[in-house]
Amino acid sequence: MQQRKHRIVIASGRHDLAQLVPALEEEGYEVLVCDEGARALELALARPPVMMVVETSLSLLPTERLVQILRANPRTERIAFCFIGREGEEVEGFRRHRDQFFVRPFNCEQLLGDVLGYLHRLERTRRVGRQDREVEGALDQISLVDLLQIFSLNRKDGLLTLRRRDGQTGTITLLGGLVTNARLGQMQGEKAFFRLLGWSEGSFSFVPGGRREDEARISLPTDHLIMEGLRQQDELAALCGQLPAADDELVLRVPRDHLPPGLRPATQEILLLLQYYRRVRDILDHSSRPDLEVLQILQVLLDKGILELAPAAAESAEGNGSLLDSEEVIAIKEAFGEGDSLFEAASVKLVLLPASRADLDAFVACLQGVREFEPDAGLLRTAEDFPLGDVGRLKVADSFAIRLFCLPTTPDAVPLWRPFCRRLLGVLVLGEGEHLDAAEEFFRLNSRTPIIPLAGTGKRPGCIPLAPGDRQGLKQLLSALAEPYRRPAELDLET
Repeated sequence: MQQRKHRIVIASGRHDLAQLVPALEEEGYEVLVCDEGARALELALARPPVMMVVETSLSLLPTERLVQILRANPRTERIAFCFIGREGEEVEGFRRHRDQFFVRPFNCEQLLGDVLGYLHRLERTRRVGRQDREVEGALDQISLVDLLQIFSLNRKDGLLTLRRRDGQTGTITLLGGLVTNARLGQMQGEKAFFRLLGWSEGSFSFVPGGRREDEARISLPTDHLIMEGLRQQDELAALCGQLPAADDELVLRVPRDHLPPGLRPATQEILLLLQYYRRVRDILDHSSRPDLEVLQILQVLLDKGILELAPAAAESAEGNGSLLDSEEVIAIKEAFGEGDSLFEAASVKLVLLPASRADLDAFVACLQGVREFEPDAGLLRTAEDFPLGDVGRLKVADSFAIRLFCLPTTPDAVPLWRPFCRRLLGVLVLGEGEHLDAAEEFFRLNSRTPIIPLAGTGKRPGCIPLAPGDRQGLKQLLSALAEPYRRPAELDLET
C-alpha cells in the first residue's frame, strides 16, 4: 500500500471539487471531503492537514469563522487555505504568502496544478529545514517566505545569503528561527528585509550557525515581519503611478529657513537627504525608513508644493560627457607619478575651505544630480559648523576619483592644514569670511596647486558661480583644476 504523505481537507457543498480527489490521492496525499464548516473544523483539529480547499460560503460554521479558529490554534495556525468563491469577494484572514483564491467557475486543471505546485514547494522547503548542514537552492523553486517560515518552525540559527542574477547580494541572520537582522548594501534591519522579501529570482544558501556576532536590529516576530513586508509590497503595487517614480528627480522649492517648525523626524531626515540627492532612488537607498514611508512623505511634500519634479529635459551630448576627458586624467596621474599605472585605481584630494557650513551645504547642493558624485554618509550625521573630513567623492573614471575633503578655516585648525598639502589636486575656497583669506594664502604658498574661489551662498565679486545641477559648470571647474597639470613643471606636488 502506498504510504500517505500529508492530509488535505476539501470542504464544499458542491460537487465540482470532487474532481481533485483522485489526482491528489495518486500523488500520495490523504484526502478527506466534507460538505460543511463544522465537520471541516473537526477534521482539521483531529489531525491538522497541510492544506484545506474550502468554499467561501460553508454552512453551519462560516468560512471566515473556521479560518479564525484554526489560525488562533498553535497546532493549526500554519494550515494553507485555497478558497473558492465569487469574483471580487474578499476573505477575512487571507494571507497572500500562504493562501490562494480561485473564482468560480474555475479551471480544474489549473486549480489542481496550483495546489500540487504549492504542496511540492512545501515539501522541498521542509527538506531544507530539516538539514543541519549548509544548503542552497533557487528562489523560484523555494520562495523566501516559505524558507523563513520553515526555519522559524525548526528554530534554526544561521545566515541566509541571497544572490540575484544582477549581482546583488543580501543576507538575513536567524537566531532560534527568528529574523534578527538583514543586510542589503548599506541598508540594515527591517528596511533591508522588506527589500529582500520582494526577491523572487536568484539563489540562496543557508549556513547553520552563521554570523552570531551580527547586531540584532529586528525585534518583530518573523510571521509579523513577513506580513508587514507583504502588506507594504501590496500597498506599493496598489499606489503605483500615484507616488514618485524611482528615477524622478526632485527640487526643493521652499528655502530651508522658511520650512515649518516641528516637522516629524522622518520628514526632517528626508529633507536632509534632499541636500545631497535629487533622484528618488538615491533617497530611498540612503534613508533608514521603509520605502513606502519615504515615498508617501515625498508625495506629501510634492502635494504641499514644498518639492517639485525637476525638469525632464535631456542633457546635451556635451553636458552628458565625462567630467574630465581621458587626456586630463592621464595628465593628472602622470603629474602624481602614476604614469606607469594609468589603468590602476587612484585618487587625489580636492580640499574645500568653506567660510561657513551654509557655504559648504551650498556647494554640495550644486553636485545634486551629478551621477558621479557619491556623498559621504558621515557628513549627513554631523551638525558641526566647520566639519573636518570627507564630503564625498567624484568618480571621474573607472580608475580615477577625486576625494572632496573639508578643512575648517578657523585659527585653531591651522596645524591641520599642512598635512593636506601633499597629493592635492587643488583647493576650492567657498564663500567669504573672516578667516578665509589666511587659509587661502597658506595653501597658495605651501601647496603650489590651483586655488579657485567659488561664490558660496553669496555673490562674492570675482568668484565662479556654480548652480545646483550645473554639470557643464562643474566640468569647466574641473578642467580649470586639471589645466596646470598639463604643465607639471610649473607645480611642486611634493612640497
